[in-house]
Amino acid sequence: MSSVCIDRIFDRMLIRLMMFLVVLGVSVSAQAQSDSSYAVLKGHSDDVESVAVSRSGELLATGSWDNTVQVFGTDSTFPHKQTLYGHRAAVSALAFSELGDILVTGGNDFRLLIWERDLSGKYSLKKELNQVHSAGINDVKVGRNSDMIFSCGDDGKIVVYSIGRDQKWVIDNKLPVNSIAIKGRNYILCADESPVAKLYSVTGRLIKEFVGHKDVINSVDFKGDMVVTGSSDKTCIVWDVMTGKQRMVLSGHTWKINSVDISNDGDYIVTGSSDGSTKVWDISSGDEIKSFSEPVGIIRQVAMSQDMHFIFSAYQVDDEAGNPTYGLSVWKTGMAFKFTSAEIAQNIRRVRQLREEAIAKAEADKKEVEQQKKQLAKEQPKPQVVKDTYDIQITIEDE
Repeated sequence: MSSVCIDRIFDRMLIRLMMFLVVLGVSVSAQAQSDSSYAVLKGHSDDVESVAVSRSGELLATGSWDNTVQVFGTDSTFPHKQTLYGHRAAVSALAFSELGDILVTGGNDFRLLIWERDLSGKYSLKKELNQVHSAGINDVKVGRNSDMIFSCGDDGKIVVYSIGRDQKWVIDNKLPVNSIAIKGRNYILCADESPVAKLYSVTGRLIKEFVGHKDVINSVDFKGDMVVTGSSDKTCIVWDVMTGKQRMVLSGHTWKINSVDISNDGDYIVTGSSDGSTKVWDISSGDEIKSFSEPVGIIRQVAMSQDMHFIFSAYQVDDEAGNPTYGLSVWKTGMAFKFTSAEIAQNIRRVRQLREEAIAKAEADKKEVEQQKKQLAKEQPKPQVVKDTYDIQITIEDE
């Protein structure tokens, strides 16, 4: 049985214990303020395990134990776009490419599925990778230019897959890998079933270890010169990537931290915990500035929108009557990402370049298909006329 399945069984036991405490009138999340979510996005028939937001900020996806992926828009109404079917077990990992033209999903069926968005905005299955991992997949990332896929799982492997070359190479971490974060094309940050985070080169060379947690690290993130880790020891640590030393320790959760995410501007950290709370921390001061909580639930993964207006919490939760509810909590932050003129210009140029490349590729693919059709038409044998009279024409055709 995979560690993800074991965690889920244990989390379900915790939920039942929390329900029992609620019935007795005992507070189960004393440090997390009670709050109502801005919205709850539904559509799944089992617990939501994973969530991802596209870097373009236009799309949102959720993965569930019902084996499906739900795709939503990210305007204020969060319209449902599509349901993707293809996995044979829980969808435990999701990642968009920068423009959202590619969505990669990983599951407890050991498979990676690559979905491609067409001009109508719908995703279809482009490629299925069945022998990349030999156990459940816990995390996936898509490279900045959409040419590389990074994945990790309970088999202890970090796999780097080149889409264009259809090739892969493997970093053997030995221990099951819970989470990865990538920086550029050269560095992979890894959290495994140990209290130590590891920084690898893309070729598999161990560069640095971050030592300081007292229990398993469940989630990592990477931005600029900063590494962030969330652990079962209930703390989140901010590290300096160059020195490997701790900048600060964030304490406030009452159960293990399952997920961390750094805001787009690099000034805030979002954490999600088995105590049912989603917290926002100010990196400059180390203060907890916001806390959102489900009445009874387990937060599996968190993500902040690119504009920083919303936080998304994938949860496992039962209502007060003990009936399961499934969805994605959306919390309104009251914050916004402030672009400088240089950043706006740079992002516009990059998006424009990627869009032009995508259009050029689509046109090239279309021309190639047309040329193949013409070639097939030329190669098609013509009927041979044997007898042609006013009354009848007899021909012989190749089968």
